[in-house]
Amino acid sequence: MSDRIFSQAGALPLPDTAFVPGVTRRPESGVFIDVADAAPETTDPAGWADNQAWLYGFALYGNGFFWEAHEVWEPVWMGLRPNSAERMLVQGMIQLANCCLKLGMGRPRAAARLAHHAADCLWNAGHGRTARVMGVDVAQLAEASVAYAVAIDAEAGSGALERLVARRPVLEWKL
Repeated sequence: MSDRIFSQAGALPLPDTAFVPGVTRRPESGVFIDVADAAPETTDPAGWADNQAWLYGFALYGNGFFWEAHEVWEPVWMGLRPNSAERMLVQGMIQLANCCLKLGMGRPRAAARLAHHAADCLWNAGHGRTARVMGVDVAQLAEASVAYAVAIDAEAGSGALERLVARRPVLEWKL
């Protein structure tokens, strides 16, 4: 990761606590809200390495801020061309974040449905492609998402939801 990109998104502070609907109070302010609000109206897929909302979402997701990751990725998704590989990728990643959020809320069936939907989106994003999309190896992430959906289906009734969250697919980008 280049220093320029790290300073753009990786150095932004994380929220104090993760928002979990029905458990914690919804935040009304914070860096992640400012980043989401400042996201460009149109997302340039070729300029992903300069998109602060896109990159900050990785830090949020990786640190367990799933609702917040969704919030910063949503304007990125909205700014992409409909039916594009990039839009499918971002939709899949949003669904993975939502899946983890549902696990944290104790809703494994909803989480399993979202994990399967994420995998479908990611497969569609990577269909016929071997290269990365917006810095993400979509084929690898699609495979990890399918495995995660299967794990949720198999273990959701065991009550080990926190363990499932910890085993979530790793989201990473590379130049």
